[in-house]
Amino acid sequence: MSASPKRKSGWAIIFLATFFIFPFKSNAAKEPIMRVLIDTEKKVRFRADSVEYIFVKGIPSNHKRIKSLNLIYKNNNVKYSVNNINTWFELPNDFNLIIGNSDKRGVWYKNRRYAGELRVTLNNRKFNIINNLKLEKYLKSVVGSEMPKEFPLAALQAQAIAARTYALKLLDKDKLFDLHSTEASQVYLGLESETAKINRAVQSTRSLSLFYKNKLIDAVFHSSSGGRTENSGEVWKYQLPYLKSVIDYDQNGIKYKWKKKFNAEELDVKFTDLGKLNSIQIIDRSETGRVLKVKLYGTKGIKIISGKSLRERLELLSTKFDAYLKFSQDNFESKFIYNNKIAENFVIQPLPPMPTDYFLLVEGYGAGHGVGMSQWGAKSMAENGASFHEILKHYYTGVQIKSY
Repeated sequence: MSASPKRKSGWAIIFLATFFIFPFKSNAAKEPIMRVLIDTEKKVRFRADSVEYIFVKGIPSNHKRIKSLNLIYKNNNVKYSVNNINTWFELPNDFNLIIGNSDKRGVWYKNRRYAGELRVTLNNRKFNIINNLKLEKYLKSVVGSEMPKEFPLAALQAQAIAARTYALKLLDKDKLFDLHSTEASQVYLGLESETAKINRAVQSTRSLSLFYKNKLIDAVFHSSSGGRTENSGEVWKYQLPYLKSVIDYDQNGIKYKWKKKFNAEELDVKFTDLGKLNSIQIIDRSETGRVLKVKLYGTKGIKIISGKSLRERLELLSTKFDAYLKFSQDNFESKFIYNNKIAENFVIQPLPPMPTDYFLLVEGYGAGHGVGMSQWGAKSMAENGASFHEILKHYYTGVQIKSY
């Protein structure tokens, strides 16, 4: 039997009264504020866009209609000026400035515009510029900074979820900031990196993150693996269950295969600790072909270093490479490649005097550490109809995709 209109009204009044006295708890997580270190300098300048003004909290209130702010640290003193007027005022070294405006075009710092607030403090005798902004706004820049904007939507969505997870994992109230704006964390280039397609990728995946057994994962990613991603334990200290080696689909990537050449003079500069470089012997590789250990022979001695160290020294795109010593006079080529592990006490025969026109040729595959999601592989999967769910579950083994 249905209730009469009066009885319905009575129940509605009781329901509303109950709601206001005992409101329902929302299941939606509060969107966190990200703190991104964008620069450290001794001299900085901030300015408004167009006719708008910026507000600056932390300087005397008598400064009105601020279009620009200059800060300089010199001789243990902090000074500032406004609106390009050559009148300087002092600030205490423990100052704390908050710079922002109501303009959607943001605040200019150097050649970029930033949303949210720019917070400035003095740390280790330099100004720390930290951009405070909401997570989803931060991601609209990161996705466009980390992945080519013309990639398919599913790949951009996968990137948004991986980047969101990575950022959430690094939230730390006990530190001055959460993330760097460089490859040390995730590349963040301010408002310039936003596009309608990027915004759609972020908005359509809002709050979605990657979990393994209900805990946020380390959602690392890279440009291209060179055919197969790497186990995390081969690159870092721990082997994580969701960062296992899987087949990659990056064969059409612009960095799938590459070469780099070094002449004798360049090698002398890079290997001053060894003198003239006589040979490079690869003595250990991972199962995916990445170089783990290298033995360097020089006129001043022999040294064993990691493949990662050699990559940094030679500024290579990855550790998946082969090394060749070539001599252009007699067309002689010496190749030191070992696919199996070789004892470190292996001794090669003494080499003849090195011709002056020798050079080192490095041929490699992929770009980055090779762990986690391959961005060019994600592009290929998306082009072949894969959804962002399928992309993420391929590169991160056994994960769940759900709201944080």
